[in-house]
Amino acid sequence: MKRLHRYILRAFIGPWVITFLLCVFILLMQFLWRYIDDLVGKGLDFSIIFELMFYASFSLVPLALPLAGLLASIMAMGKFGETNELFAMKSGGVSLYRIMAPLLAFNIVISVAAFIFSNNIMPYTNLKMRSLLFGIQQQRPEVIIQNGIFVEPADDIFIKVDQKTRNNDLNGVLIYDHRGTSTPNNVTMASSGNIMITEDNSMMILELHDGTRHEDIKGSKYQHQSSKFDRQVTYLELDATGIDKNNEEFFKGGYEMLNNQQLKYTMDSLYVALSDREQEICGNFKRFQIYKGITDVYGNNMPSMCPKAPPLNITAEGESVVSKIKIDTLLSMMDNVQKERVYEFAVNYSRSANTYLNIVSDEIDGTRRWIVRHEIEWYRKYSLSLACLLFCLIGIPLGSIIRKGGFGLSTVVSVFIFLLYYIISTTFESTVKELVTPTYIGMWISSIILLPIGIYLVVSVANDNLRINPRVMNKIINFLKLKRQKNRGDEADEQ
Repeated sequence: MKRLHRYILRAFIGPWVITFLLCVFILLMQFLWRYIDDLVGKGLDFSIIFELMFYASFSLVPLALPLAGLLASIMAMGKFGETNELFAMKSGGVSLYRIMAPLLAFNIVISVAAFIFSNNIMPYTNLKMRSLLFGIQQQRPEVIIQNGIFVEPADDIFIKVDQKTRNNDLNGVLIYDHRGTSTPNNVTMASSGNIMITEDNSMMILELHDGTRHEDIKGSKYQHQSSKFDRQVTYLELDATGIDKNNEEFFKGGYEMLNNQQLKYTMDSLYVALSDREQEICGNFKRFQIYKGITDVYGNNMPSMCPKAPPLNITAEGESVVSKIKIDTLLSMMDNVQKERVYEFAVNYSRSANTYLNIVSDEIDGTRRWIVRHEIEWYRKYSLSLACLLFCLIGIPLGSIIRKGGFGLSTVVSVFIFLLYYIISTTFESTVKELVTPTYIGMWISSIILLPIGIYLVVSVANDNLRINPRVMNKIINFLKLKRQKNRGDEADEQ
């Protein structure tokens, strides 16, 4: 390795490590903000929270690597441009392509390492994190209570609340109690309440206010009774007294917990099951339709809708019986009452067939959506790994154009480009989940858009066809500084 290449790598690796750790920290804060209200103040040990953060940070690594590479590339090349080192390199006959070579080589290694990490380590950490979250929810049942959703904090107890506050105060409480055989249907409604857990995590205490209780009683003279209450305290016994970390079997089949080889095997199995189900549905229509023959009502041959379905011709004494009935001739032989019955039967049969079609259509769509989620996870490991290289390809020429090191302007440009990439990826991923866009297009579209931009920037900067006047850049930086100082002055005046 040449001395110049070592110097460029040292200038890049330092900012890369700092920005990578910073990106992981920022993304981890976003994860904590999502669960902070449900984790803090629930009596959990700090070791449990630290373990959860540890696994969550590993799951954020594939997303932090591209942003770190982009920001570090802009910072390193911007510093070279700011200190005129880039100009000195070009004056000495070193082209931009040779300057880029060590950075591209480093990011190729990072891309390969990112794929290996996503394919082998991240499924394990996702499994551990999901298992730990589930264990926390089992230990602290109030964590799983969400607004407007039925949950089961204890066996045969279903609770729905309209609103839950940070202090575990509840508004609009609805409880279905199916415990025991004496009271199979027990419904409690309350306008407000509060939920608490005992220190040993063995009991959950529900304190309800201003509600009614409806109960069905077996073996009683009065089969149903209702009562009103101003205050009611219910004690629910919890099965677990600690966090159960041995529940990984529940989540091993999830698409986020599988590597690409396992995802491929699962997708093939799902496709086979989907094909068999479609043939079964099609066969049911052929088997139970009014005209079961292989020809239509006019005697024309019908194309096979179910090529894999078994033949369904009705046989009598070894000979095939084929329906060749003309409806007009058959109706002309009926009176009005018979025709009305035929029409009514046809309408009812059509409605029944339409209902069956709607049901199986939802079933097929659900299966396809489940397959798509596996395909998204399969492509994601490749697309995020390739993004590490693409962002470096964009960051190097941008840093050469900006010619400013440090976190200021580099961070603004990096965040803007990353947000553009993230918005495009998220938007098209949503269309893939809705079965609108093919999976390979939705997952690769952001990379397809970034690749020509990166190539154009590299070629333009290498040929000195794209540059920004330093005076213009200084004016932009001074404007941003004045804007920041003005905002601080306004905040100080308000205080």
